[in-house]
Amino acid sequence: MPTLAPSPARAWITAAEAAAELNVSRATLYAYVSRGLVESRGQPGSRKRLYAAADIRRLRSVGDGSTGSPDRALDFGTPLLDSAITLIDGGRLYYRGRDALALAESASLETVAGLLWQVDDADPFAEDDTAADVGGDIGAGPGIAGAIARLALAGRADVAAYARTAPALARTGARIVRHLVAVWAGETSPDGPAPEGPAPEGPAHRVLAHAWGVPAAAEAIRTALVLCADHELNASAFAVRVAASTRATPYAAVIAGLATLEGPRHGGMTPQTLALLAEAIRTGDGRATVTDRLRRGESLPGFGHPLYPDGDPRARAVLAAVRAATGPQPLLEVVAAVAEAGREATGLAPNVDFGLATLAATWGLDADRAIGVFAIGRSVGWLAHAAEQAASGQLIRPRARYVGPDPRPAHANRARA
Repeated sequence: MPTLAPSPARAWITAAEAAAELNVSRATLYAYVSRGLVESRGQPGSRKRLYAAADIRRLRSVGDGSTGSPDRALDFGTPLLDSAITLIDGGRLYYRGRDALALAESASLETVAGLLWQVDDADPFAEDDTAADVGGDIGAGPGIAGAIARLALAGRADVAAYARTAPALARTGARIVRHLVAVWAGETSPDGPAPEGPAPEGPAHRVLAHAWGVPAAAEAIRTALVLCADHELNASAFAVRVAASTRATPYAAVIAGLATLEGPRHGGMTPQTLALLAEAIRTGDGRATVTDRLRRGESLPGFGHPLYPDGDPRARAVLAAVRAATGPQPLLEVVAAVAEAGREATGLAPNVDFGLATLAATWGLDADRAIGVFAIGRSVGWLAHAAEQAASGQLIRPRARYVGPDPRPAHANRARA
């Protein structure tokens, strides 16, 4: 079948034409779109979309990312891996074809785990092993450090972690999620309210809300957990897939994700955003806080996302859940002023870090707990990526383009000798 070469006179082409021009599957074309490499737009009266010919031409000129060329850069948008887990398109987020925003209206994290892990009938969370022995007091403290230490010990003791069947992987995944919930639910804050009554059983959002003494926050925590469950091939998901491609256990793969999430350019952006909101709440003037930060030449965390040029829908949903739980609050007025001033100054809308930071600030949760919501939610997606990568049988091993001093003798000089 002949391909249709894009031309300046034909600015938009169909999915079939775009895929043929790049010699890729439609799934790979959609992955390009979700990574922001190809612009797409809808057609009035049709569910079909068109694709920017200029973007297709640019991608064709550099290769489609599947050639294994060492000249491909490992920056935003490359490399590209085929995945059936998450799609980001048109300002929306989809988990295995299901609208994540719709799921966040009522689903629990455990329900979304069943979807992402492709569990059929048996509930992997049905087994009661939340109190799995990991060898006593590990002394690593709360937060990501404590989570990594706990998973390292738990993984060493869990013989089932080496099983590779889909049901076994799902049950192992459920145990890992429970370990993470136990780490963050075990955190104590001298300034926070003490939990009342026995610890509840059931979904993660209820356990966390009770442990943190903020039962009114349960629904907002649930919303945030669901919307943090996956976000396609981000830095931590890629780290998880690299680990899984070596046949590391799910515990080890999630540890790779946790270590990557902690970085200040990934999940570590949530504590930075919480610090911004805390500063604004302390002064009572969100607009002045933003102005002062920018005047000092400091960054403004919590704004913008390259995959959501019109604003991060996850942030809107989490902010709406917080408002629904609390009603009008002076604190939220300050937060809204920060959001308005930040958008006015940068042209960027609040992102999911802003939503998580608002949730934490509203109920007085510290930075460890804010990133804990992110980590617990995202672990579900990491486990889906680990299983998908392991099932592919492919080892992720990019080549390096050497740019250092050349130790080899010049061929021309050697020939003249």
